[in-house]
Amino acid sequence: MFELAGDVPFLWRLSARSEDGSYSVAMVVPGPEDSRAFDLTIETGILRLTGDPELSENEEILEWSQDDLDLFLRLVSRRKLGRGTGKPDTLRLDLTDPEVIDIIHIVAAAGFGFPYLPGAMLKQSAGEFPGHKAEVGGLASLNTIRGFKPCVVVDVAEEEVACVLLDDLESAEGRGSDESLYRNDLVVVEHTDVLHPAFAQSSVPPESAALH
Repeated sequence: MFELAGDVPFLWRLSARSEDGSYSVAMVVPGPEDSRAFDLTIETGILRLTGDPELSENEEILEWSQDDLDLFLRLVSRRKLGRGTGKPDTLRLDLTDPEVIDIIHIVAAAGFGFPYLPGAMLKQSAGEFPGHKAEVGGLASLNTIRGFKPCVVVDVAEEEVACVLLDDLESAEGRGSDESLYRNDLVVVEHTDVLHPAFAQSSVPPESAALH
């Protein structure tokens, strides 16, 4: 178990990949103050694309932003994975729990993932299904050429919504094509594309989302 307190920073470690001009993203948690070593490292599989073929081989360490931490805590709270300790601003949770690691992947994708525009991968939903209010940290569904796909909303702007996919999305050409998207990919869609999360759990529209 790891006790998350206000004075314990979460950090991102960006490691240069000289072969493709990108950084791999890992989460690290500092060890004891008398040690320079990190006591926990979680590789996310997320790549931060830079387009610079001459990246430094040195690692870059960034502290989590407030947006990172807010999204992490929202997802932890929704899944009821942490518990209070009786101390202000302190949460106890197991950072080795697969569900917590899954959340860390989502936060990394939200902060560093390349924002894809699904375009032809989505079916027109406006007017066909009831609207669903997108909320940061909330689950949602996208109506795609491969059926309804689950996602997590990670940012809401006036005209667009950013979501992290929770399932692979094959293109019309099939898995492995350049247009295919995958779990933990970051996609940017319109508000009308964001549907009730229950659509991705069943082929039958949920009663709570019925048209009236």
